[in-house]
Amino acid sequence: MKTSTPCPGCKKPITIEEFEDFSSPFTMKCPHCRARLKETKMTTWLLLLAVVIVPLLIYLGITIKGFLSGHFSIVEKVPTMIVFIAFCYPVYALYQAYNAVIIFNKGKLQLKNPQ
Repeated sequence: MKTSTPCPGCKKPITIEEFEDFSSPFTMKCPHCRARLKETKMTTWLLLLAVVIVPLLIYLGITIKGFLSGHFSIVEKVPTMIVFIAFCYPVYALYQAYNAVIIFNKGKLQLKNPQ
């Protein structure tokens, strides 16, 4: 497994930790030169994976809310998104970390707006 990948603009290494800090594959910027980056090899596959995973995460949030509503009636009035964030955020964080590792190891970085 790679420990860093060079920025296509400044050629300085970008580490996996810096990749995990990106909010999405569409808003990546080199931490050194601030050049906007795009990934061209794996993003399509990860978007297709998201089409499968996101409904599963929604179902998980609804299921947990239903389970908690059976034990605590106050949970029925809480929005499902808040229940999801409170109880399922570690699952979502693992999913995001997995995406970062896939893009880092198998992706191909390019400059978004080559000058």
